[in-house]
Amino acid sequence: MKRLHPTSVLLHASLERSSNAMRSHDIITAVPLSFDQSGGLDLDGSRRILEYVAASGVQGALVLGTTGEFPALSIEERNAVARLSVEILAGVRVIVHVGAASRFEVSQLIRGARDAGATEIAVLTPYYLPATPDEVYDFFREVASEAAGLDVYVYMFEARTGIPVDADLLVRLAELPGVVGVKVSGESLDLISSFRERLPEGFRIYTGADGDFARAGRAGADGVISGVASAFAVPFVAMRDALLADDTGRIATLQTDIDEVVEAVDGSPRACAPSTASPGARSGASACPSPSRTPRCSRVSNAPSLVFTETAASDDGRRTTKELQCCPHTSYPAGERSLRVRC
Repeated sequence: MKRLHPTSVLLHASLERSSNAMRSHDIITAVPLSFDQSGGLDLDGSRRILEYVAASGVQGALVLGTTGEFPALSIEERNAVARLSVEILAGVRVIVHVGAASRFEVSQLIRGARDAGATEIAVLTPYYLPATPDEVYDFFREVASEAAGLDVYVYMFEARTGIPVDADLLVRLAELPGVVGVKVSGESLDLISSFRERLPEGFRIYTGADGDFARAGRAGADGVISGVASAFAVPFVAMRDALLADDTGRIATLQTDIDEVVEAVDGSPRACAPSTASPGARSGASACPSPSRTPRCSRVSNAPSLVFTETAASDDGRRTTKELQCCPHTSYPAGERSLRVRC
């Protein structure tokens, strides 16, 4: 292994810090939606969630993505959510996801996003049925042409779509008119680094891994698209401030906070069924079964704070409950970083 001169080591570290500070470190919230007890879309509840996100200090929102349960919605419902999102999130960027199982549906959703006033869209790769790299390229070439005037983000999520996007294909897609970035979900930071090395500097890369927000910046990403930030925005907003200031000590402290909230709400994507709303609580949360626990997160109606209640089953069948609360409108109290007392 080549041994670097101490001066070279310091220069490398300096360049890494400089590159990290130069990134925009955007927080794009992946917005959940509200559903009623029968499973129908609840636009009033979704409006309150969007209002909460709008006031949380993030740079933008991705609506109708995985967190927004787009496969469970009709074309009409998705276009209605697009209109509502552009209306409520007037002060931040709005990226409307228009991916669907058929090119025909994608066309209707592009039209709906444009009519809603959106200027940015994300498009999932074709899914379920296999597609070659050339077929994926042709799909995005048609989409980019139809979406002329809109900024287009490639949405890659091989674990859910079965369609890989390697660096060779992404470089080709980045050359299409209007294709300005990519959301990378379920992939390693090494892959993001390999993308960054080959893509134009102005081509935006967003990670879908909530916990990797800071690390992804060092790998060359421009920010995170985070479902967890839809409820716990405070540590993410504080982390962005620390990253922009290149405050390494603060970054390390805040990473602990972000790890805690990601674990609390299980930020990894799952196939989740809508939970039953309790009286006075917002519906639209998800009960996500896992082998060891069944967390249930309910958004309480008396915002500005949100209370997340995690219910866990122990080996002896008893159930314990833990509450986490967070306010999007406040910063860390001086000398305090505990999530449980922040509000």
